[in-house]
Amino acid sequence: MAHDVYISYSHVDKAAADAACATLERTGVRCWIAPRDITPGDEWSAAIIKAIDNCRAMVLIFSTNANNSRQIRREVERAITVGIPLVPVRIEDVAPTESLAYFMGTVHWLDALTPPLEGHLIKLADSLRALLQVGAPAQAASAAPRPAAATAFSAAIEQPGKRGMFQEIMNFNYQRSAKQAFGWYLMYLLIGLIIGFVSGYVAGIAAKDFQEGFNIGRMAGQLSAVPYNILLGTLLIWHRKKDAPNLLLVLGGVVLSVIGGAILGLIPLAFLSSRPVLKW
Repeated sequence: MAHDVYISYSHVDKAAADAACATLERTGVRCWIAPRDITPGDEWSAAIIKAIDNCRAMVLIFSTNANNSRQIRREVERAITVGIPLVPVRIEDVAPTESLAYFMGTVHWLDALTPPLEGHLIKLADSLRALLQVGAPAQAASAAPRPAAATAFSAAIEQPGKRGMFQEIMNFNYQRSAKQAFGWYLMYLLIGLIIGFVSGYVAGIAAKDFQEGFNIGRMAGQLSAVPYNILLGTLLIWHRKKDAPNLLLVLGGVVLSVIGGAILGLIPLAFLSSRPVLKW
């Protein structure tokens, strides 16, 4: 039987791969997945090559385990070579190795980092059905409205504006909307103020009198914003282009933190968090 999608995964991530397979097949997308679809007696590598060549798309369950797998790299290379669309589903926040990044630099991916996984897999199924023009099974079609055939696969990509203001706070490899950038600013401002208060309190303990302790504490609290901003700026730009505008935002954040602490220093960094992230 012909298959629509080849599912590539590390054996360590079999549970996630099986869940993706079950969700896709439930919506009418025919999947090929090892070892289920390898005919007994067939050579493993030959069966893999034949399956990739005869599928219409490849879904890659991307994780640290997949990132370090030579077999995954060979499967991805084969898919790209024969012109099969590659659809990475990232279940861990990890950047690809150079060899994988070479093949994945221009493709879109689906982030499935936040639970529950089922919601992301349903979105994956809808997008693949639209991409491959696969009709829904009769039961599924009667239970839910059928997505428009013109829906682009890019609908599967997580868009910043579809999440809440304070979601993905700890994810520095994420492009925020203006609303989310403001939420990011508020959250890290609160953390910065707490760090500054604690730093100032500790520094002021050794002072001889209250006024001297207050002055020392205020200065220590304000200066604590400098390394804090450097750390946040480094984490943000790590996943973005190191071009002049982004570097100036990081530098501006550090300079403003010297003048006005976290209140001013985090403004350029909040704007940086809304800048595009590197594609892989």
